[in-house]
Amino acid sequence: MNQQNEPTSENNSVTPEVEAPAVVAAESATPVANEAAAAERKKAKSRAANRAAVQLLCETYPQTFAISEPKPLKIGIQEELVADGKLSQNKIKRGLASYVRAYAYLRSQTDGAARVNLAGEADGAVTADEAAHAVSKLPAQREPKPRNKNARAGDKSGDKRGARRPNKTAKQSQQRQAHAKQARQGQPKVEKADNPFQGLDDGQRMASKLDLLLSKHK
Repeated sequence: MNQQNEPTSENNSVTPEVEAPAVVAAESATPVANEAAAAERKKAKSRAANRAAVQLLCETYPQTFAISEPKPLKIGIQEELVADGKLSQNKIKRGLASYVRAYAYLRSQTDGAARVNLAGEADGAVTADEAAHAVSKLPAQREPKPRNKNARAGDKSGDKRGARRPNKTAKQSQQRQAHAKQARQGQPKVEKADNPFQGLDDGQRMASKLDLLLSKHK
């Protein structure tokens, strides 16, 4: 009889694969990045919906809502908007929440300022406490950054790094002119000989030159 080899545990064992550290790190970082991107997309979508709701309020009730020059709204205007029935409660709630948090609207909340209703008519006024509360909601103004003290100290002490370097070409030209001047000063002066033809007219000067030429060839 033919004997068949029975499989052993050694032949059936499978060596587990070891993932590289870089691959594991990349896979663990990917979900975090995806969550951050998803959260950012959600925020952007919410901001766009808020702007659209505010724009809808301004278009539906232009006598009451204005983005550029807002007026304080009547206390309880949300109930009036719901009762008017032109917009959904979700749009009203979203639009009002964004509208009253706007910087221009908070600035309009001054003591004694008139509030307006849906008809754009005065209906109530802003109290001192309400005005103070609106001021507390305003974002803090950023103070200008002071100049670098080290930079100012460097300017006063004549820091070479802050000083403007002279033009090399101009400096070399000045050096050459100084050397040429010194060379001229060191050379003896050569006195010019008197001109023998000085004081003669053209005819006399020509005759004198001929006589001088003839005398040289004798």
